[in-house]
Amino acid sequence: MKPSIKYLSQEEILYLHNQSLLMLSEIGMKMPHEETLALLKSAGADIVDGNIVKFSEKMVESALATVPKRDEVVLYARDPAQDISFNTHNPSLACMTMAVNVMDPHTQLKRPATNEDLAVLTRMADQLDNVGVNGGLVTPQEVPGAYNDWYTWATTIKNTTKHITGGMFGARCVQDAAKMASIALGGEAEFRKRPFISGWVLTLPPFGISSETIDSMVEMNRWNIPVIVSSGPILGTSSPITIAATIAQAHAEILACIVVSQLVNPGSPLIYTSFARGIDMKTGNISMACPEFGILKVAMSQMGRHLDLPIRMPSLLRDAKKLDAQAGFETGMIGTMGGMAADLLDSMQLDMDMVVDFADLVFCDECMAGIKRVTKELVVDTSTIAMDVMKNVGPGGNFLAQPHTFKNFRKELWMPGLLERRNWDLWEQDGAKDIYTVARERMLEMIKATPENRLSPSIEKEIDTIVDQAQV
Repeated sequence: MKPSIKYLSQEEILYLHNQSLLMLSEIGMKMPHEETLALLKSAGADIVDGNIVKFSEKMVESALATVPKRDEVVLYARDPAQDISFNTHNPSLACMTMAVNVMDPHTQLKRPATNEDLAVLTRMADQLDNVGVNGGLVTPQEVPGAYNDWYTWATTIKNTTKHITGGMFGARCVQDAAKMASIALGGEAEFRKRPFISGWVLTLPPFGISSETIDSMVEMNRWNIPVIVSSGPILGTSSPITIAATIAQAHAEILACIVVSQLVNPGSPLIYTSFARGIDMKTGNISMACPEFGILKVAMSQMGRHLDLPIRMPSLLRDAKKLDAQAGFETGMIGTMGGMAADLLDSMQLDMDMVVDFADLVFCDECMAGIKRVTKELVVDTSTIAMDVMKNVGPGGNFLAQPHTFKNFRKELWMPGLLERRNWDLWEQDGAKDIYTVARERMLEMIKATPENRLSPSIEKEIDTIVDQAQV
């Protein structure tokens, strides 16, 4: 049996889903985008107060009938061996995006992120076995702010062969990101067959979404680029303080986006996620690692599973400011909860997803390997019971030298690469290093060993030209 974690019964899921439908029909969603409003009106939606859309249950049902289900969605990679499918639950890390600061890999001091930082981090993530989706872990701060999405797409496309998720500011950004990706694949026709990028669509709780975001989503739908759609209400501020109400509200906002996407292009792919989160009432700060955050990730995953959609949830975005005991606790708690519920776990950021520590990538990769072991199916059959082996060993015997042990120990026992399991004396003789020191040493080795280019200089120049042209 494969382990799972649940906060909602099937009856509660259905109740919340129906409440979301009621919210969409009675409260509606503010969607200030003329083209989309016209499309929704022609599909039977009621438009009130200029741009508030009230959706019928039939509209939502029609959209859910055409949106691709889990076993139909593939997140393509530039390297086909790195493609991600959702036929089974096999959780892996996804690079969260848009942090603005880094811990300098050499000085270990916090500073604004640069485009070179992004390139190095992308190349590191490309090497890590448990990172399934790459992306703009940081947003370069030294480039023109209005065009940092363009720089981010160019840099990530040039430095990874994995699937990439990033920000998309308006239709022009989607078009240019698709052009860059097409160049990397050898042409637009090849990209349309295997779109190896996906883009964020974030609602504006409560019950809203910006014009620019709709513009981006509609253009992604036209290109068949997977949309990572999220509603991120904050308990007690942009949603009611109760977790149940927040789940229903976030689910309603996601449903509204699904309706639009399927009206634009029936069958366009979508990944279900939610940044629904808590707040520290003492400080007023958002928490990305409180217990309520974990509860919301599990419950929202259940809502997405109810729709039979691929699930991506933020799960390793710690509140801790550095890789310390707090970060370890938050990683273990939220990471394990997310790993049991979601397919992809947004990760590798600290300070409420504002800071990236290069060494943290190595740490998170190790943690994900352990989480994968925890979520692995426990097989109970004649082979795993090993009755014949027990009879052969008998009372008082030893199983260490048995062929059955040699054949199966790598399947049964997770062997970490960073965590310390030796005795004290050996650990002390080797420098008595803590986990951060070990991760940092590995990180410095990766930076030194990483190849500088994954595309030819001429192709990289073509990609950079698109960034330049966008600023003209």
